[in-house]
Amino acid sequence: MTLTRRAFLASSAAAVAAGCLPNNTQGTIRLAAGDRGGLYLAVGEIFAQRLRVRYPGITVTVMPTAGSVDNLELLRSGQADMALAQADVVEQQLRTRPPTDVPPAVARVYENYLQLVVPDHSAIRQVNDLAGLTVSTGPSGSGVAAITTVLFRAANLTDRVRRADLRLNEAVAALGNRTIDALVWSGGIPTPAIAELDKTLPLRILDLTPWVAPMTELASYPYLLLRAPIGAYVPSSVYTIGSPDLLLCRPGLPNALAAAAVDVLANDATQLMPPEVRGLQYLQPPSMIQTGRIPLHPGAIEEYRILHG
Repeated sequence: MTLTRRAFLASSAAAVAAGCLPNNTQGTIRLAAGDRGGLYLAVGEIFAQRLRVRYPGITVTVMPTAGSVDNLELLRSGQADMALAQADVVEQQLRTRPPTDVPPAVARVYENYLQLVVPDHSAIRQVNDLAGLTVSTGPSGSGVAAITTVLFRAANLTDRVRRADLRLNEAVAALGNRTIDALVWSGGIPTPAIAELDKTLPLRILDLTPWVAPMTELASYPYLLLRAPIGAYVPSSVYTIGSPDLLLCRPGLPNALAAAAVDVLANDATQLMPPEVRGLQYLQPPSMIQTGRIPLHPGAIEEYRILHG
């Protein structure tokens, strides 16, 4: 973008005069979400339902996927129109690909928590205790696999952990039957599939405080140290690592569809998160535009101008 976010939020007379989007906006949105049992898919389905209510002319299909990396490829190939992705994964690709190859953003939506989950009775107390053990780190193409690679590099565990590339529900089942020692997940707290296992096998997450600085240095990305919301498998006073999630879209998406998405995110914010999920969320226009180095779609910009005006 050539305009600063402060500049484009200064409402122009033309944008204000345009008023709100008509609810007869029509089109199709294929939304690449995430793995079953995780927050991406749950949020994607709620978001799709709210879009259909506000804009009956928009057909929305939610696609289960492996996660962030997979979603970015689906956008580039034209197989998806919108997708959720971790901001650290998107910015990493921005550094290694031409700027025109990185999809534009619609909004910053919510906080991802990096969760290293072990049975409560386990002797694993810190990240370095994973040496020699088997850990599910998410499927290839997922954001959790990407961020776990950074964590293991920071902890000098790259060649000292047996990685299992399991989808979330597979990883939860494997942890339950003791075929893996731990699982890593990145998403909301509590993650429904993990919370369900916690009912029969008490679980806990590890504190990741020592690793936020070395991970930030390795990835050249400003990871956040966050206090994890207490409950279910999360003990008190545990800190973990956060990275925001972005809603992205393909570059050629019609402006009206991007604007409709912003409208729903901003005005239906309280209805867009599963009720059991706690933690930081960003569904207010001043926060939604904070997409880092990822430029906003023109249709999203115009809707933010109207909302801010």
